[in-house]
Amino acid sequence: MKSGTMNGQTSVHIAPTDNANSEIYCRYYAVYRRRQNALNLIRQFNRTIKTAQRHRGMSMGMLGGNEFFREDFNQLQAQLERRILLLQAMAKSSEGLLSERDQQNLQSAWVTISRDWQEDSVIDNYELHCHMIEQSLAMLAALSRQLEQPIHHLLEDNPPEPETSSYPSRFKHLEVLHFTTRLLPAVVEQIGRIRALGTYAAAVGFLDSHHDSKLRYVIQCTRVNNEKLRHQIKRLEGILDQDIGLLSQLKSYELKLMFLLNMVETDILHEGALNADSNRIYNLASDIIDVYLSIVDNGIDLISQWHDADMDQWLVSGIAPV
Repeated sequence: MKSGTMNGQTSVHIAPTDNANSEIYCRYYAVYRRRQNALNLIRQFNRTIKTAQRHRGMSMGMLGGNEFFREDFNQLQAQLERRILLLQAMAKSSEGLLSERDQQNLQSAWVTISRDWQEDSVIDNYELHCHMIEQSLAMLAALSRQLEQPIHHLLEDNPPEPETSSYPSRFKHLEVLHFTTRLLPAVVEQIGRIRALGTYAAAVGFLDSHHDSKLRYVIQCTRVNNEKLRHQIKRLEGILDQDIGLLSQLKSYELKLMFLLNMVETDILHEGALNADSNRIYNLASDIIDVYLSIVDNGIDLISQWHDADMDQWLVSGIAPV
């Protein structure tokens, strides 16, 4: 105990003592750490999915006869292997965030893709990649659900109704989470499929009916989801101000996306011989995808900042029992 004098009066400062409710802080940190692990897995999934999408596009181009990708592809193959191994290591230390079955499915999908891929038919190569990426996107969405509820709600047996004062920030959090872990990654995957099919068709010089129908369908889906994306961007601009600094780039890159879709429709989806440039299609699509994924990273970083701010708010607000 320490005593001091202030304005002629003695003030007594008592050192903190063991708190009977200290367990709540251990429980809080356990949930905080689990959510932090989920964020780290989400980041790594995004990078792994991006690499798998590039692997699909390059392998399709090479199966079509474009050897331009050979050197980059060999490096990419090794990188994707390492990313999947890192994901598995992270999952093993992340308290069941990814089930054993999910981990095994991811590993099995990669082994199936990478083993003697040069001997696969083009459509098998494409479908196997799509299957692996779909699995990864589903795991990504499942991880994002770990971040939907405020931590203090998860610690209480009967969580209170959301306070009116906290509703705007809560709404903003859910909007950004949905945008960056579901909507935008889904649009990126559709662009990735267009890249793969378009790169192959331009490389081989023709498009059979099976690949033609797949390409037409994914272009249609991309146009529909781009409309959803446009409306969501307007919503986010109204609630985020400048929190996601790259968001405005989506508007300018929408023009590039429309140019890509029109180019593929004009140069590939027509009768007769194709005169499309395989490298040009791949590079244009990659440029769009890279910008979209940089915005995904920006959004995840923002959610991570809010995650840390929630801890400070929990401590400052007095929600924790003392």
